[in-house]
Amino acid sequence: MKLLNTIKHPHEIHQFTNEELIQLAHECRQRIIEVTSKTGGHLASSLGATEITVALFKVFDFRTDRIVWDVGHQAYSHKLLTGRNERFDTLTQKDGVKKFLSPDESPFDHFGAGHASTSISAALGMVVGRDLHQKSNHVVAVIGDGALTGGLAFEALNHNGYLDKNMIVILSDNGMSIDPNVGALSKVITRVTSSKSYNRLRDETWELAGKVPFSESIRHGLHKINASLKTFLTPGMLFEGLGWRYFGPVDGHSIPDLLEILTHVRDLKGPIVIHALTQKGKGYSFAENDAFKYHGVTPFLPESGEFLKKSPASSDEKSYSKVFGQKLDEVMEKDPEVVAISPAMLSGSGIFHLLKKFPDRVFDVGIAEGHSVTFAAGMATSGLKPFVAIYSTFLQRAIDHVIHDVAIQRLPVRFMIDRAGLVGPDGPTHQGVYDLTYLRMIQGLTILAPKNGAELKLMVDFAHRYETGPIAVRYPRGNTNELDEQSVPPIELGKAHVLQDGSDIAIFAIGVMVNTAEEVASLLEERGYSVAVINARFVKPLDTKVIQHYGMTAKLVVTMEENTIHGGFGSGVLEELSCQGLRPLTEVLGVPDRFISQAKPDQQREDCGLSVTLAMASILKKWAMLPKIQQKPTNAQQPLEASA
Repeated sequence: MKLLNTIKHPHEIHQFTNEELIQLAHECRQRIIEVTSKTGGHLASSLGATEITVALFKVFDFRTDRIVWDVGHQAYSHKLLTGRNERFDTLTQKDGVKKFLSPDESPFDHFGAGHASTSISAALGMVVGRDLHQKSNHVVAVIGDGALTGGLAFEALNHNGYLDKNMIVILSDNGMSIDPNVGALSKVITRVTSSKSYNRLRDETWELAGKVPFSESIRHGLHKINASLKTFLTPGMLFEGLGWRYFGPVDGHSIPDLLEILTHVRDLKGPIVIHALTQKGKGYSFAENDAFKYHGVTPFLPESGEFLKKSPASSDEKSYSKVFGQKLDEVMEKDPEVVAISPAMLSGSGIFHLLKKFPDRVFDVGIAEGHSVTFAAGMATSGLKPFVAIYSTFLQRAIDHVIHDVAIQRLPVRFMIDRAGLVGPDGPTHQGVYDLTYLRMIQGLTILAPKNGAELKLMVDFAHRYETGPIAVRYPRGNTNELDEQSVPPIELGKAHVLQDGSDIAIFAIGVMVNTAEEVASLLEERGYSVAVINARFVKPLDTKVIQHYGMTAKLVVTMEENTIHGGFGSGVLEELSCQGLRPLTEVLGVPDRFISQAKPDQQREDCGLSVTLAMASILKKWAMLPKIQQKPTNAQQPLEASA
């Protein structure tokens, strides 16, 4: 029987031998490959952190100790060891095991982890809580070297360098250039600096040096010797300079080495950093050779690593990200002032190919969303034309920078907001359903959303030409096969596109909901209703003339958006109607006031009432609230019931 299947409670791992721990790590790795090959999920990062996870559960007792994983991409072994092995086949599915960590899924998920660079801050908060409650449990944060590009991680490192609280940070490093320190000498240094005898001698020497004449000079000399030695032998002076004790590098895939260093440092006083060298995709050759490709995976064949093909699509169908990337390529080719910036999302945003073509004009700033925005603002002041390619969920982290560094100065920074709306199995941490709300409130910021790829191309051109202030174009995850720019009318500032006229119901839709609005309108027309469909195109500024017209002529005004209903596009339309003194019956359709769980996008739209069937039902239910004399549809040949 597999060891993994025998574990009922994580503390049972304390009794495992080193050989059993090695076997357990292998079984975790195989289980992760087995499940993600069927369901998709995060593969390479979790494979790279498997031995670290097993070693932590051997040394610590997480019934009382605390562990904080950064992001959660790397925590699938943690899920397997904490009671979710049997249900792990439901990963990414509706009501199944979540892709990220969530305290409502398991008491061992001590902190939710969806965005990067948060672990050290959260862990330090737990440490302060522990000390104020006079407890003695250990707190461990596990962070990847990529997440250290985020400023929040350094803010927390700096803070505890001052507080000097007892906590451990494990840096899982699969990218830093530290090859000279790997080998026998590195192991010797790590063993010596983490041993109890060394640390006792270090503390006693430090204490003795403080009691003799010229103690400050002696202590200063000892500190310089120690620092010089570590600078020469290890890459840890960054952490030492921030007030953390540095140990490593250690082989992050060696259970014995990890157990040795964790056991030695577990009860040391003060801030501790353990530098563990790891390899993304460890144990699965295809992921080892291409960690990016196998970071977030769709179903694949484990034997060959080949991804299963999705249902056939038309030859001209492309993702919105790719449409944007190809259009930006054209713009950059024509205009040398155009630059592109992305916070660690060049590939996901469809512009990685531009890095090779325009190496001096394309910038990956790492997981530093705030910096990406202010960096772009600085570029704009020098006459450049910056495009910031960023996911909706990540732009949230830079809202202060958008307001203070861009909008107040009226700088023409172009925000290309990918993954806007409902994004499927990534769940609440990654839903792009807030951007219309948090951007609408910012004075002087223009906001657009295309209904298809053709409009996205036109909007990229419009954003390129727009110099009045900041501008944002938001578009969804997914594909589009409508790419002909000649098939849609030109983009004019603040002008909507009326797709069809009608006198009973006016449906104002934005972005991908335009197609849904057209389908709903078609079904309503079959029932005799006269339905107008308006592709708003602009969320800010709104087309006030079109809103006024249908506010006066339609019996029911409906708005549709893949954004939270509070403060979004629909709210803007209602505000405009109110300002004009118009009081038509209204229905705002969008994401309800709750977090949307992981599921397939169609399931999420159904959950939000944004499917064609449910949207029509909501419209007819609201229609039934009209006075009886107004309820007969304009084109009805016979009495119709206002119900779905």
